[in-house]
Amino acid sequence: MLKGKTAIITGGSRGIGFAIAKELSSQGANVVICSRNQEELNKAVEKLSVKYNKVFGQVADVSCFNDCEKLVNLALSKTGRIDILVNNAGIYGPVGLLETNDPEAWLNVLSINVLGAVYCSKLVIPHMKKQGAGKIINLAGAGVGGTKPLPRFSGYYTSKAAIASLTENLASELQTENIQVNAIAPGGVASDLNLNLLKLDKSIVGEEMYQTAKTLKEQGGTPPELAAKLVAFLVSKGADHITGRLLSAKWDPIKELQKSDAFTQNLYRLRRIDNRSFFEK
Repeated sequence: MLKGKTAIITGGSRGIGFAIAKELSSQGANVVICSRNQEELNKAVEKLSVKYNKVFGQVADVSCFNDCEKLVNLALSKTGRIDILVNNAGIYGPVGLLETNDPEAWLNVLSINVLGAVYCSKLVIPHMKKQGAGKIINLAGAGVGGTKPLPRFSGYYTSKAAIASLTENLASELQTENIQVNAIAPGGVASDLNLNLLKLDKSIVGEEMYQTAKTLKEQGGTPPELAAKLVAFLVSKGADHITGRLLSAKWDPIKELQKSDAFTQNLYRLRRIDNRSFFEK
């Protein structure tokens, strides 16, 4: 249980972020979420507050360092501590062939998906160090660590590969501070992010991604609750042995992750191939 802990979840007003906020709240954590949309934020806080206490919201664009400061300061002013950071906020950015992408849109996806995680992590780490413990969870995305690239989504794919690398780097920096840093791949969730691809021309999105989005709409996808459960485990004391890893909500059973001897030097690293094969000698 997470009673007395404080968790910040960026992009927590809907989709995977909301599912994570709900799960952590249900386990007793104080939750602070952010969104760029005030109306969505208010609705999310209201929904969470119906059943759970100490839920706060802050309008913030994580690509803006000052907004990230406001988010962190809100958590500190309301609860006096920060134990958990979930860097969930993200966008697809420009869709289509790289040669047709708007350079400003490419810069924007890196600013939100990568710098947002960098800014929030930079701001919470000193407080976690002072407390002597902390957990940072980053949301990786489609294809990262797998055998297939993600053509027509070069900005997004690059940003999420950077997130996985940032995870390993921060974990190494903080290994003596009792602060664990991990990344998770949530699987193909039928989120607005994915379903909105159906509003774009198939020739821009590409046949494979268009059909994937269509299947998600028709059949549903990986439940966001799987990612929420994995996050809840990773931020618990039971996962203190796990850091610097890329984990799949769909393929990596929590029961297996509980075993400390399952974590060899290369298993569950960015260099993973799929749910069966790894770079391991």
